[in-house]
Amino acid sequence: MEERVSSQLSPPPPVVQSPPQDPSIQNHSSKALQLSPNLDPGTYVVRVPKDQVYRVPPPENAEIAELHRSTPQKNTKRTRCWCVTCFIVVIIVILIIIGGILGGLFSVVLKPKDPRFSIQHFNVLKGTPKPKYNITLQAHNPNSKVGIWYKEGGHVSLSLRPKEIASGSYPSFHQTPHDSTPFGVTLKASKAGFPKEVEESITNHKHKVHVAFSLTIHVPARMKMGLLRSGTMQFDVTCQVTLDSLAKTPRVLSQQCQTKRH
Repeated sequence: MEERVSSQLSPPPPVVQSPPQDPSIQNHSSKALQLSPNLDPGTYVVRVPKDQVYRVPPPENAEIAELHRSTPQKNTKRTRCWCVTCFIVVIIVILIIIGGILGGLFSVVLKPKDPRFSIQHFNVLKGTPKPKYNITLQAHNPNSKVGIWYKEGGHVSLSLRPKEIASGSYPSFHQTPHDSTPFGVTLKASKAGFPKEVEESITNHKHKVHVAFSLTIHVPARMKMGLLRSGTMQFDVTCQVTLDSLAKTPRVLSQQCQTKRH
């Protein structure tokens, strides 16, 4: 009996109270349990705070970011190209202005004279299918310090009454000061056969038939003295020449040549 009483009077075991939980945690756990009532025993629920949630952006965002990265580079390249183009244009304009000023000073200060031309020989060739006219001229530079450079692109034409009957090119050459330079030009007829006056002068061996021609020259040229050079100008030359006969060796009876500068 004593043993039973002692066992009944033994003190009760201590009660361990759990620490009070945060109401928000209790609410979250209760909500999680309420939202997932049918969880399997092997299922774990992981709760992550909102400020630590990582999101993967969609592929469209990567394309937009890459577009924004490449746009400044393109703009930079365009800006550089535009700056280089503007620089080149400015340099060209400056050179043109300097050339114009030097050309104006060249003409005003030095006052160069125009060259003088004369016809030395005149021959007619019965070419096939079209005849040719071989003419030897002489260009005289009257300037004592200024040279003349006849550029390519000159044109020579021969006319009769006053229709053009033949044409050719003017040679390119340089002429020193006080120099007289002979040169030849070959003019090809525009039509087969000779004009009536030329044919009569060639075939008439009894009497000399005079023929009057008009020779026209258009040639671009530049004048220079040392390092100074003028701008490109054009010489227009007109020669009125009369030949005694075209039968054998034509002889120049009279001629008058005028030179104009443009």
